[in-house]
Amino acid sequence: MSDSTKSGVVLEVSAGAHDRESAFVSWPAEGDCGCGYDCRATTAGHTLHELDANGNPGAAVPCQCVMYEDEDGETTCGELVWAVAELKAGETKRYLLSAGGEEAASTGGVAIDLKEGEQADITVDGKPFTSYVVKEGIARPYCYPVYGPGGAEVTNFGPSDHVHHKSLYVAQGEVNGFDNWSEQEGHASTVNDQLDVIAQGPVFGEILSQSDWVSPKGGKLLREITSVRVYNTPDNARVMDWDITWFAAYGGVFFGDTKEAGTISVRVAESMEVRNGGTIRNAYGGLNDEECWGKRAEWVDYFGPIATGVGGITLMDHPENLRFPTYWHVRGYGLFTANEWGIHDFTDDWSQRGDLALEPGDALNFLFRVYIHEGNTDEGDVGNKYLDFIYPPSVKVVED
Repeated sequence: MSDSTKSGVVLEVSAGAHDRESAFVSWPAEGDCGCGYDCRATTAGHTLHELDANGNPGAAVPCQCVMYEDEDGETTCGELVWAVAELKAGETKRYLLSAGGEEAASTGGVAIDLKEGEQADITVDGKPFTSYVVKEGIARPYCYPVYGPGGAEVTNFGPSDHVHHKSLYVAQGEVNGFDNWSEQEGHASTVNDQLDVIAQGPVFGEILSQSDWVSPKGGKLLREITSVRVYNTPDNARVMDWDITWFAAYGGVFFGDTKEAGTISVRVAESMEVRNGGTIRNAYGGLNDEECWGKRAEWVDYFGPIATGVGGITLMDHPENLRFPTYWHVRGYGLFTANEWGIHDFTDDWSQRGDLALEPGDALNFLFRVYIHEGNTDEGDVGNKYLDFIYPPSVKVVED
């Protein structure tokens, strides 16, 4: 640990061009965040204090380190994460990061209860949020239940018209000629063989899921490694980041052009469906099937009546993802999926194809944000929350 870090590091957060509210920021600590402790297990080893205009430290701010292994296999601090409650466009805010001393107050944070071989139960501030399920015999991992504002359920699990729509999940309908989307006879499956808790604490919790996609006869098609990070947010919202990587670990992989695909998919609660008073809206203001199905957009929001009023789910596409902005397979009956694959269906032109081949050893990565909010699209401030995702506040070290 460097002497400068022992005495404290001043970090400056810049809002940039946008107003920020409950926005998460990340500082790449590059091996030394100044805490000197295992940040996965404790917050007592480091503190973060907001500085006033005179440079005096105020109340402690909950923060959390992400631990990584370096090239030599040593555990090191790789990233410091915290939330900025409010920051206007063009403004900056400074913080003092120091080692040891007072422990930052926490309002409960994100906790994960791992049930080996079955599921990871995730709570936010002591309240149930979701369970990531991997138990034997299922077609593929999924999150269910998923609770939104006021503890109301916002997803539907395996409805009779589409039993394979398991709440919130990852799937694709044509992989090396096999169907890992449906649960019809002869479907492929995603078989989890390892589920780990990577982090839990005052700012976020994170799980890492490792699985094989297998054919009906058990042949391995590809390797999937997915991390799901859940942030500690106010009760009127929930935020999840899905980092999905598909590896051609067992030979080449061919993804076929099909609308029966994710990559990430949601089946919204029945009460939220368009036919029951819900609304689909995309980043350009398009509404419902007619203006959103098969169209490209940076995000799509699906909102409608829930037990506690009105709630919505937004899926957000990241600019580094394949074929950004993605096409959307989103329906009034409740299916909601970012689909980079079914281009011939979406364009009604067989000369335009969504096929993709990975050479042996290659990988394909996706990053999506799932934002669950109260109210409609405007009340949930979805547009600004998307900017928090793709253009987060910047952080720099202030050199004296």
